[in-house]
Amino acid sequence: MNGRIEPPPPADPVLAGPRVWPKQLPFWRARRQLRGNVLGALYARLFEEPVVASRVLWFRNFVISDPDGIRRVLRDNAANYPKSPLLRRTLGPALGQGLITSEGETWRRHRRLMAPAFDRLNFGGYSPVMTGAALRLAEDWSRLAPGAQIDVSSEMMKLTARVIAQTMFSADSGEIEALLEGSMARVQARSQPGLLDMLGFPGWLASPGRMRAIRRHLAPMDELLRRLVEERRRAPSPGHDLLGRLLSARDEATGQGLDAEEIRDEVLTIFTAGHETTSLALAWTWYLLSQHPRVEEKLRAELRAALGGRVPSQADLEALPYTRMVLEESMRLYPPAYLLSSRRALADDVVSGVKIPKGSYIFIFPWILHRHRRLWDYPERFDPERFSPEQSERRHRYAYLPFSAGPRVCIGAGFAMMEATLLLATLAQRFRLRLVPGHRIEVRGLITLRAANGIRMTPEPAG
Repeated sequence: MNGRIEPPPPADPVLAGPRVWPKQLPFWRARRQLRGNVLGALYARLFEEPVVASRVLWFRNFVISDPDGIRRVLRDNAANYPKSPLLRRTLGPALGQGLITSEGETWRRHRRLMAPAFDRLNFGGYSPVMTGAALRLAEDWSRLAPGAQIDVSSEMMKLTARVIAQTMFSADSGEIEALLEGSMARVQARSQPGLLDMLGFPGWLASPGRMRAIRRHLAPMDELLRRLVEERRRAPSPGHDLLGRLLSARDEATGQGLDAEEIRDEVLTIFTAGHETTSLALAWTWYLLSQHPRVEEKLRAELRAALGGRVPSQADLEALPYTRMVLEESMRLYPPAYLLSSRRALADDVVSGVKIPKGSYIFIFPWILHRHRRLWDYPERFDPERFSPEQSERRHRYAYLPFSAGPRVCIGAGFAMMEATLLLATLAQRFRLRLVPGHRIEVRGLITLRAANGIRMTPEPAG
């Protein structure tokens, strides 16, 4: 001690998030809160206990936030917990039998066929596409008038749409961007499950007209995808982009590949899951950096030391550990996949010492898990150091699930982390983003975790 009284550290900013109720809401009040936001009815006990059981009418529900229990559901006894019919009802009309929605042998076959396309050894050719797209966006920002505002959610969506279009099709993304912003946004809104869906009521009662509406919204995207696939099939070579790899994939056991409908389903799955989750991870990261200048400066210091202003490549990823830590902590606080698809128990089981009767619904919320009082110190604090090698080594593998886990872990996790790291490193060397004063961030859980009113920010040259 030197005799001086040190000033207290600055208080952590209050981060945007839905209200946590002190106790579980009555049924009809919960229904109102859940309308348009799955996170609207969360209550304190969910963030404090490893397993929370509830009953709604004749349905038994369990929210599992114990890492050992999650491991049992997602890995050790995964066969007992297939994805519930709710997922197929909400996403099936859009994604068909893609990796997210399929089960059993269909899923296993598709996973085997698609795995080589997402092998890390195949990523090298994609990094120039990613950084090139980021540089184009940086040029657009540099032409803005001083003080101009952008919605960083929309900007990141366009950026990752450009990346996925070029890595998937080796094509310019203009037409694809427009369809993603239009068709897919409307599809997501119509795919949002309601209370009657969650309670297992038949589709004709719970969501009349949903399938027709989704097919109508998807028609332009389906037409574009069919045209691109047909053109590629007629070409002398299928190419080396993601589409070409899917068209060339053959099952070692049977020699069969994916048919036209399967290609459509997997391409649309990669489009929607791949570009949207990465864009949201980046948007929430920019928001968090704007609220934590010390973290932002440490990030920029790493970028200066490792890159010196040059464009990063895949070879630079190992030299950017703090950049990755920032992204990982951002996905802890704002996981784009904030709710893993619900499971339904096929047989009685015991999870974390709790009996799970046959037919029960199991819910795993990364939003809850990543903020659970038993698992994280100061869970509301943005602290990238949580993901240092030392701290990560001590953490239970199933306490952090931005990409799920077990056999159905996200096949594109490595691709997504490389993309997010390269895009953030390219842009953060050139710009700081400042949250527009007075702009209110409203966190909304739809199919993914979005900001209902966008994230309005002002780009400033980094200097």
